[in-house]
Amino acid sequence: ILLACAALLLPSALVSGTDPLVRLNTPRGPVFMPQVALGVWELNSTEVDTAIKFGLEVGFKHVDTANDYYNQEAVGQAIRAYGSRRGVFLTTKVPGCKAKDPAACKGETAKAMEEDLELLGFDQVDLVLVHFPPRPFPYSPADCERARAQWEALEEAYAANKTRAVGVSNYCPSVIECIAPSDAAPRKGAVVPAVNQVQFHVGMGTDPGGIASYCARRGILLQAYSPLGDGRSRELISGPLVMRIGAENGRSGVQTALKYVQQLGLALVTKSTSRAHLAQDIDLFNWQLSPQQMLELASATTPAANYSFACTA
Repeated sequence: ILLACAALLLPSALVSGTDPLVRLNTPRGPVFMPQVALGVWELNSTEVDTAIKFGLEVGFKHVDTANDYYNQEAVGQAIRAYGSRRGVFLTTKVPGCKAKDPAACKGETAKAMEEDLELLGFDQVDLVLVHFPPRPFPYSPADCERARAQWEALEEAYAANKTRAVGVSNYCPSVIECIAPSDAAPRKGAVVPAVNQVQFHVGMGTDPGGIASYCARRGILLQAYSPLGDGRSRELISGPLVMRIGAENGRSGVQTALKYVQQLGLALVTKSTSRAHLAQDIDLFNWQLSPQQMLELASATTPAANYSFACTA
């Protein structure tokens, strides 16, 4: 089965059963990120506080938020209340630009980056992603100049030490080739995205649309959002395949679906406001799915999904 990203799992973390670190490639050298993140999409301030409190208690060390989640102030407050900035790997995102002019796109992105830091209450984050390519969708080559201008704003944020790494989300190879061509000499200050966060789960195979193999060739870590599906089905929570394999390992269906993604070597984002559920979600590192179980999960064709809602190739 394809190892679907350029991750480096540190052996000591695997042995101890704690959240392993995965390697992000950056111009200043590797940055190591906890493999499993606690997401806060669609959570209000009270729910964010609960999720981060319980998440840190049960072992999460990575929190994933975004400018357009509209909860970053609560995220910063919860990290300060229940943990420490140094003890939590913090990911945020800037939206794909709406402006038609490339210069306006760059300015829009720089402004969103400053808003992120101000709302979180920190001078630096660990990872910033462009949340999606420029609107409207789907992305076309005509949008390249705007995408490149937006990426330059993040490169400048990286150069100014406002973030330790930069990446993208919902990007297809064509968009990545626009902002960081693989067949051209790097321009001064150019940065290849360290991460591409996309939808990925059981039912999509191991290399949907070729995105996993492309990112592996480029040294880009693939990170899965919606590892339990997009919410339209409970197949990866209580469906027969994940429940049967879970029972064979003394685990839940949810743990089985998450473990499949983790064992492929991807990073992943999961969420809950339940302490019990979060404890299960992070309990992925001292057990293994068998090769046959991995093959069964990799061969599943439902629930089907596209890895990006914003582009096709």
